[in-house]
Order: sequence, then C-alpha cells, then structure tokens
Amino acid sequence: MLLSQITTFKHFVAKEMVLYEQTRVSSLFFLCKGCLKLYKVGRFDNEVFLGILENGLLLDFNSQNTKGEFFSFANLECVEDSLIACFDGIKLTQILEQNPCILALFFKETQKKIALFEEVIQKNLIFDSTAKIAYTLYFHLDSFNAHKKQENAAFLNIQPETLSRTLKKLHRDNILLTNKQGKIEIINPQKLHNIFKQD
Repeated sequence: MLLSQITTFKHFVAKEMVLYEQTRVSSLFFLCKGCLKLYKVGRFDNEVFLGILENGLLLDFNSQNTKGEFFSFANLECVEDSLIACFDGIKLTQILEQNPCILALFFKETQKKIALFEEVIQKNLIFDSTAKIAYTLYFHLDSFNAHKKQENAAFLNIQPETLSRTLKKLHRDNILLTNKQGKIEIINPQKLHNIFKQD
C-alpha cells in the first residue's frame, strides 16, 4: 500500500529507449511487464550487449542514497512493449528506512541484478564463443529460439558467421537438432553442458 502511493507507471513501445547510460533520474525504475535489452557503447561506437531483463530493478539500488537519485549503468532499450513502475526516489528511501520487510524485497531484487552481471562476466571474460553459445542454449533456449540469428549474435557479442559455424558443428556432433518449425532442440544436454562447465 505504501509503495502504491509513491508509484507511477509508464508504458514504452518496442525499440524505445527507457534510459541512456549515465542518465541521472529521481525515480527507481522497476520492469513489471515486457522485455528490455541492456547494453553499453564501446569506444568505437559498437554495442556491447550485457543482458536481457524480463522483470526486476532497472537501476542500481543503494540504501545509503539519501538524495533519491539513481544512475543508469547501461543503456536500456525495449525489445517489446513494456510497463515500468517508477518509485519516487526520496519517498522510497524514507519508506525503506522505516520498513525492513520492504527493504528486504528490494535487496532480493538487487541480488538478481548481481546474478545477471555475474553471468555477463562469465560469458564475456571466461568463455570462448563456443562456450558462450552452449551456455546460452542450455539456460536460455526459449529466448534464443525467439530471436533472429543476427540478434542472438549481437546478444552474444560474436559475429553471425561464428554463430552459424558453431551451431552447424553442434548439429554434426548430435548435440542439437532443428525441428520442423525451425526451432533448435537439445538432444544431448550433458554434452552441451560439458562444453562450458568449469572443472
């Protein structure tokens, strides 16, 4: 009830920017419905994909933030029409100071964001392109099948040709198959898992 009094809702359409990197805002954004792409822009104006969000906090939450200001770590772009809740920053800070239960909920959402960035580090700094693809297929097959090859390559920060080559090899190795609807299916999950698992 307390949160509803300090919340406004905004609708965004596919391809619309929600926030740009380093934008300062006076509200904490929370994705209620839809899908957003997180990315940063590299020094050569190339997109560095960080992840897809389907719900949760869009800005980093800091309980020590007494000014009610938040910064966007990355660019946030709608993949599909989305609904975002905007909590008034100053009033939210006051509510959290007085309500440990609500603070705990926001803390859990922050942990989910940390898990997303742990996955980004794992995929981009530790895995080679084959391991990146295997990991994505193993854990995010539905999302992979829902996007075009060009989009998946961009999400993985690899070239489309590299993605095509690797998928063909995984098919040849009887790890994957493509069904009549053109969707990828995993026929040997253990072999796929072995490609990226860390011993």
